Amino acid sequence: MERDIFASPIEPLFNHEFAMETEILQDWLINLAKKNTLFINQAHSKQGLFKQLNAVETIMYAAEKLKIALEAKYLAIELFDRFLYNHIQDLRDHVLKLPKKKQMKEWQKIQEGVSNQVLLRIVSCCQIASKLTSHYKVVSINRAKRFLRDCGYRYASESLLQSELRVLKTLKFQVTEPTPIVYIETMLEILGCNNTEAEVKTYYYVATKLLDLLYLKYHAFYKILSEVTCSSSIQSTEHKKKFQKVKADQLLLGASIIGGAVFMVQHDKADEMIEELSRITRISQNDIIDFTSVLIQLVEEE
Repeated sequence: MERDIFASPIEPLFNHEFAMETEILQDWLINLAKKNTLFINQAHSKQGLFKQLNAVETIMYAAEKLKIALEAKYLAIELFDRFLYNHIQDLRDHVLKLPKKKQMKEWQKIQEGVSNQVLLRIVSCCQIASKLTSHYKVVSINRAKRFLRDCGYRYASESLLQSELRVLKTLKFQVTEPTPIVYIETMLEILGCNNTEAEVKTYYYVATKLLDLLYLKYHAFYKILSEVTCSSSIQSTEHKKKFQKVKADQLLLGASIIGGAVFMVQHDKADEMIEELSRITRISQNDIIDFTSVLIQLVEEE
């Protein structure tokens, strides 16, 4: 069967004959690193607050049923987390402008409304993510309606359009930030160029499973990591502020997930690859190892 030339590739074509040259890949990684720095500088204490297990599981289920690309799945998780945080902040500001006697009743009403609309918002995030990452597997209004109907919810097309617009407006249309999988794919491509014996396709497959696990265990992962990186049993305000930036570091996260994948695939190559990742990203080997160790710990607990 001939392959549809307009279809999105099933997986990244690592070290393909038409792959970008190493210099171009390095420039691309530098560009990603600059975006990562901006993201880190915007880090706040509530970052990742809505990456709760139930929400992540639901988004992953929706992504599977809606058949969106892998990158779109991760982007949908990030969009939902950012949207819900900003949405609740906007609603809170609205309530605080009301007379005090009405605030509690109105807030309870709003909470109920937000809860009832969670699945709709998740589908909207999947729709937006699909449009940003694939021209081939965009989630249409009809497909979104069918999915919601199968889940017991009936929405008109106009409601889905309004929800999608609500998400976009709440995020001020800033929806194009790269996800960890983009960093992972770029670094693996560079690793493959630098070391032709590296099993990058296998690393990639394992890395996606590790990334899924990290999102599912997001709060547990960063709780353990915070304890590992804090020299005191009592975490200071300064440590908490620094750790906010660590949680926002997608480049470090991507490098560490690759390190974990290499450890699981070729244990004897882990040190070598982590050293290479450190050279490529200019991130301390110890930082990558700290992340990777906690990730492997989560895997062992499964």
